[in-house]
Amino acid sequence: MYKLCFRITLLCFLLAVSSLIAAGQTEQPAPAELLFRTPAVVQASELLRAGKTDAALEMLLGQAKSDPENHEIKYLLGLGYYQKADYTRAVENLAPAVKQLPRDSPQYRQGVQMLGLSHYLLGHVKDALPYLEQFSAWSPEKVEISYTLGLSYIQTRQPEQARAAFARMFKVAPASAAAYLINAQMMIRQRFEELAETELRQALALDPKLPQANFLLGELAIYRADIALGIELLQKEIAVNPAFGMAYYRLGEAYTRQLKWDEAISPLQKSIWLNPYFSGPYIVLGKVYLKKVDLVNAENILRRALQMDPNNYSGHHLLAQVLQQANRPDEARKEFALAEQLRGNAEREK
Repeated sequence: MYKLCFRITLLCFLLAVSSLIAAGQTEQPAPAELLFRTPAVVQASELLRAGKTDAALEMLLGQAKSDPENHEIKYLLGLGYYQKADYTRAVENLAPAVKQLPRDSPQYRQGVQMLGLSHYLLGHVKDALPYLEQFSAWSPEKVEISYTLGLSYIQTRQPEQARAAFARMFKVAPASAAAYLINAQMMIRQRFEELAETELRQALALDPKLPQANFLLGELAIYRADIALGIELLQKEIAVNPAFGMAYYRLGEAYTRQLKWDEAISPLQKSIWLNPYFSGPYIVLGKVYLKKVDLVNAENILRRALQMDPNNYSGHHLLAQVLQQANRPDEARKEFALAEQLRGNAEREK
């Protein structure tokens, strides 16, 4: 589950940053505002604005041969490579070019933004930070930059700065329980669980009834295989947040890890009743019924899960086991084959 959360977070980050990559095309200064006046450079800029990146780069590379130190050409080369997601070459060209640009120009600000994101996407987090900090100070409303800045602070183990960045992004006070909770959620998704636990405990010290804090601590405990503590924390979450379906789902799942099949049924049912469109508790409940040899309920609940999530490997594999125990071998073989196909597809996508 943590691997899945990490993959989802990475996808969300890439989607957020993709809007900023597109900004390299859509937010260029208008031709009348350009600092660059030579005809070839203006033409290359227009090609970049039109999305004709390869043609622009070809023209600019030709110009660079005769004038290799021209910062206007380097800037546009950096912009072109940024649009093509060639961040190494983007940095190589933008870094010297930005130093030559007037600090009050839109090109300078755009160059700083592209350098920050390029360095981050290359894994140069420490190099990215000064650019991200600078751009965030200019444009605090740019949530994508605030998000990337907060992640950079987490990755460089600066929790207070990360909390401040996310607090600005979500418009909460940086010393509030909410800010600690948000920071912890981001840390968990970046796999900094030990930092997250400190943030969550501080959040609860500020607000003992803060929703989701005990839930996240419970998930961390279960991740460390401390199932008993995880159950205790999930029960605390439910006490303060009784309509939170995910807490019941995780509680039921935790009971299955202790092989407490009867105890698992009630929280899993409650999770389904609170959120009938999430397949997770259906699949775990199907497993519970299978273990209790209640094959009719197991089949019904698993088929409902697979209606919502037809590509779920676990659901098909459990259903195959149910059909096998129900002495329906032909149907079971089909489900086992489909489950293996789905597992193979998932492994190839990794």
